[in-house]
Amino acid sequence: MRSRYWLILLAAGPATAFAWGDCEFRADRGGGVDATGVEKVVIRAGAGDMKVVGRGNAVRVEARGVACAAKQELLDRTRISVRREGNVVYVETELPQNDDNWKWLGNEYAYIDIGIALPSNLPVEAVDSSGDAVFEDLKALQVQDSSGDLEISRVAELADVSDSSGDLDIDSAGSVRVRDSSGDVEIDDVRGDVTVVQDSSGDIHVEKVAGNVKVEQDSSGDIRVEDVKGSFVVDSDSSGSIYAMNITGDFTVSDDSSGDIEHESIGGKVTIPSDKRDDDDTDVEK
Repeated sequence: MRSRYWLILLAAGPATAFAWGDCEFRADRGGGVDATGVEKVVIRAGAGDMKVVGRGNAVRVEARGVACAAKQELLDRTRISVRREGNVVYVETELPQNDDNWKWLGNEYAYIDIGIALPSNLPVEAVDSSGDAVFEDLKALQVQDSSGDLEISRVAELADVSDSSGDLDIDSAGSVRVRDSSGDVEIDDVRGDVTVVQDSSGDIHVEKVAGNVKVEQDSSGDIRVEDVKGSFVVDSDSSGSIYAMNITGDFTVSDDSSGDIEHESIGGKVTIPSDKRDDDDTDVEK
């Protein structure tokens, strides 16, 4: 990710284009509204990279970015919209390809790299279709991401993530809920529970969790969980190894089709399928 450029996008001055793709025609785009009385920010972003940052001293919701396109006609239809409806602020990127009747010709393209700043006490709901995305210093986050890497840091309450492809990195959150189709998942420093509802492919690594960790369904890839104050449960794992270390509570694997199961320093009961157990396991699933 090109994080070194985001300060430019979030600054008050003109934005500068990235290298997300070609940028034959480009223009600065932006907008903002007062945040007094706002209870939620909803973001709908299309092609391009995005960074969303909460600030303790912010009094407005501001969006700044660079529109890039293959020709002027496409650039003119590439915009950032910021509007308020009641107590909700909507930030959207408007692109030619959003039109259901749009058809690309040859090597045409249009995208917006966008930076959004908002008060850190506001929850965010975001839908991002393509490109890398970063979220930092937010009250709560619900995000649906189609493609590109996703980085989330310092969310005070729940980080609820649906990610179709690309790596996912969550560092510091109140609690975490994840649905992931492909790419590695890294989760670190969570004050509450971590729930992986579904993971289709890619490795999962979770560490430093004050609550419980639960993997409901994992299709492929390794699972490694360390330093958990509560219990660690895997309901169903199709393939890949499972490793648990420094779990204060119980360690339970209900169903595992293939791959090794290893554990050390488990404070509670160990319950795993009988064909995967060691001699020192304290309990065995029958």
